[in-house]
Amino acid sequence: MARRSARFPLDEELGPEFWRDLCGDPSPTSRDKFLFLTIDEFGRVGPGGFSHASIARRLGVTVAMINHYFGSRNGLISEAAYLVYCKYMDAMSLAVEEAPRDPESRLRAWITTQISFAVSVAGWAVVLNYPTLALEDPVEFTVLFRKRITAKFNANMARLSQLVSDVQSGTVSPMHIDEDNLDVATYMTDMKLVTLSSTIAMSTLGAAVWAAGSHAPSAESDEAKQLGDMVLAQHANYLVELVKTSASVSTLN
Repeated sequence: MARRSARFPLDEELGPEFWRDLCGDPSPTSRDKFLFLTIDEFGRVGPGGFSHASIARRLGVTVAMINHYFGSRNGLISEAAYLVYCKYMDAMSLAVEEAPRDPESRLRAWITTQISFAVSVAGWAVVLNYPTLALEDPVEFTVLFRKRITAKFNANMARLSQLVSDVQSGTVSPMHIDEDNLDVATYMTDMKLVTLSSTIAMSTLGAAVWAAGSHAPSAESDEAKQLGDMVLAQHANYLVELVKTSASVSTLN
């Protein structure tokens, strides 16, 4: 059990309803409380505004408990970043599965969910995209989580390749790709498919980062603000049309 600090009493707002809304569990473990509160706070304020000491104070414990559970502040942020990425990939997979059973709707669901999820956890974008800049010591993040994140990334990209192929063939592949059934070699043999899928991924990632952040040149532009939502709404449509009109790639089954 975490050691309470007489100096910092437990934040009374952090009751069962708070935790249920935040993580689905009204009584998470002390360790999980650190993780989910960090995910929430960091997602809103980013690395510049995040204070691990503030998290400890809200939980009514000493900062030493962070070292106890995670080794360091950087260890806490690294593990939280990994959990965010897991939720990111799960959200995109679920969106595809719950979309109408036609190829275009499924690809559109993948694209729009990547953007909407990035907006919902805006502060984490800099860690996931630029860990060497956002983390005090990215070595720990790399050693502990890079391999696992890469496995999820490969499955996500293979799923995108399948969606792209499905749009061009007009069919819905019966197999749902995940880390357990992924055959990377299958997707690396067709460079047209790799190139087109990568184009969709990079374009969508750019849109997600732009939507989740405060793009300095356009932040004060009223015109950019007015056009932003409309442009993002059309982004998926344009990418789907790009896939439909591009040279055919292999059909994956």
